[in-house]
Amino acid sequence: MSTAAGVQPWVVLHADDFGMNAAVNAGIVQGFRDGFLTSTSILANAPAVSDACAAWPLLIAELREGAIPSATIRRQGGDTLRPFDLGVHLNLTQGRPLTSNYPTELLGEQGQFPGIGPVFRKLRTERSRFRQAVLSELQAQVERVRALGVEPTHLNGHQYVELVPEVASLIPDLAAKYSIPIVRLAKEGSLARTVLWQGRVVSFAVALVKRYFAGRFQKLIEREGLIAPSQFFGTSHAGHVDKATLIKFLTFASPAGCTEIGLHPGVSAIESPLVTDDWYDPLATARPAELDWLCDVSTSGLFSDHGLRLGRLTDLLSA
Repeated sequence: MSTAAGVQPWVVLHADDFGMNAAVNAGIVQGFRDGFLTSTSILANAPAVSDACAAWPLLIAELREGAIPSATIRRQGGDTLRPFDLGVHLNLTQGRPLTSNYPTELLGEQGQFPGIGPVFRKLRTERSRFRQAVLSELQAQVERVRALGVEPTHLNGHQYVELVPEVASLIPDLAAKYSIPIVRLAKEGSLARTVLWQGRVVSFAVALVKRYFAGRFQKLIEREGLIAPSQFFGTSHAGHVDKATLIKFLTFASPAGCTEIGLHPGVSAIESPLVTDDWYDPLATARPAELDWLCDVSTSGLFSDHGLRLGRLTDLLSA
């Protein structure tokens, strides 16, 4: 996408997995209230989705009333304190489907979604057979969030499921049906300097695969007139984003337009009767460290140091 001449480039700090459990919910809310988060996306089929949707209007009201604790440090980062973004984290890889007739062939033995690998393989080999069932499930997830009182601003996928071509082909239908034109485009550059730099060779290889499919997705969304940030970071960094990595991202951010950074903050694990084996969180021990730098006042200077301001995905609509 392009932006109008003279528009200062901006960065969106986005948290995935809202609704997963109490610890993730608490961390994301804290990342908005006390830190620099500007966007999140919600798992509509997750155990704590109702609590997440209940917390959202309270958070936005606090922001509008000027009572949010992070207001001062946000302004230092160039934030105009517009309403935060909340999208739907489309999910076919964890938990259980919302639709009752979801194909058993796309589920595990206990009726739960499998991981991203089985989903990719099954949809690739029988692409047309499951199209309507998958679309119905994704629609049910958007409608669940809306029924809980939240109007989504954007769409993205849990474990980057939106990059699976058979899922990607459904995104324009969802976007049109629910008037949600903003999507994530996880086409990440500078991987050698942000992933190999951390010594994670396997993650680098996985990131290259994601970038290939993101390139295909880009052609689709451009053809369909959907909107996405100019740059994205985080495809293979879950649990590995510290302040030094953030600085790397900001250094390589788009010089024009919007750069989105995918994050996974949370507080230390909270005991909850809602959490099941279907919702095991492999990032649980890494989330608090990410939240720490998100809420560190010294982070505010990093944005202006790199010629960026804190912004929103919805800023793309007027850019």
